Amino acid sequence: MSKWLSALRSRSPRAAALLVVALVLSACQPPSGASQPPSGASVPAAPAGGASAEWNQLVDAAKSEGSVTVYAFAGSQYRPVLVEAFERAIPGVKVEATFAPAPELLTRVVTERQAGQYIADIFINGTGPSVVTLKPAGALAPLKPALILPEVLNESGWLDGKLWWADAAEPYTTLMFQGSVQAVVAYNTRMVDPNEFTSYWDLLNPKWKGRMVATDVRRPGPGGVSSRWMFKDPELGPPFLDRLFGEMELTLSSDQRQMIDWVAQGQYPVGLLLFGAEVARSAEQGLPVAMVPGDRFKEGAALGPGPGAISLMERAAHPNAAKLFVNWLLSKEGQIEWQKATRENSLRVDIPKDGLYPFDAPKPGGKYTAAGTEEYALVSPTEITELITRALERAGRG
Repeated sequence: MSKWLSALRSRSPRAAALLVVALVLSACQPPSGASQPPSGASVPAAPAGGASAEWNQLVDAAKSEGSVTVYAFAGSQYRPVLVEAFERAIPGVKVEATFAPAPELLTRVVTERQAGQYIADIFINGTGPSVVTLKPAGALAPLKPALILPEVLNESGWLDGKLWWADAAEPYTTLMFQGSVQAVVAYNTRMVDPNEFTSYWDLLNPKWKGRMVATDVRRPGPGGVSSRWMFKDPELGPPFLDRLFGEMELTLSSDQRQMIDWVAQGQYPVGLLLFGAEVARSAEQGLPVAMVPGDRFKEGAALGPGPGAISLMERAAHPNAAKLFVNWLLSKEGQIEWQKATRENSLRVDIPKDGLYPFDAPKPGGKYTAAGTEEYALVSPTEITELITRALERAGRG
């Protein structure tokens, strides 16, 4: 316990909160050797193709359980795929879904496990909550053994010919299935020429001082992947972020709707680290806003999962239904449904790419960095938060 307390004193408030969550979750784990339901039995080698006896047995077992409980990121676009499409595809298995921001879902998991309740079967969110908090606390089961569909296991069907694990090492618990180019700069189309931006350093032009609004990335949410990538990128790094937050008089907020409205109204003609999909939806509704595509910048852009990463909860109450859900969502059918509902790019490359947001999908030859991995997720709660806070305090805006 003393080591935990020392760590809490030395870290930022957000890092301390994550450590508290992990400590509480760890305390909720059953003692070694305690009797518990299996989180998912090992499976034989994947069938060669088509419907298999193993798959049919899994479907029957899932129907016997009757339901699967999914905790997923908040947003009306996720219910059509995670609930409605799955229930159409697998009649007889009902989805009990809770959609909420990541901090609320983590709090819910903590409260339930303190009470000895293991309700959630599946966790769908960004990678940070899973690999930074839930996995170290022992709240996630290994996901790799649960993958049985040949089309899921066939790595040639995925971008760069691989499964996109977020974990730095085994056991692999969190798989990214969405890969969106993280556009950083939103702008008012009536006031700003997007051709002014060819490097992120262009944001330090004195003309933009006091005229930009940005997501406060010290809190979980949009902009986290991009800020972590910028922090580690050798062409940008801490010097860029220090000047951006310390010199440019940014207005910070976590209210995406409000910030987009400010950009549309021209109060702040440039918005940074906003939720790109929400900006695109606002543009389609007639607001004068757009995103500068990430591949326009010479430094490149981050490739992130958004809320498109999946984990299997340890001690899942419905282990067969959970395994079935995982394989269906990662299949061609499931990923087509995901793209249709969210308009965000799936990391599957063997499905159509119709209807995606124009800045979302990676382009051949583009310069992208996979920044949704554990390596990047571990940065945000510590160095970036402290760097931004120091820069703001130095500018008298802390």
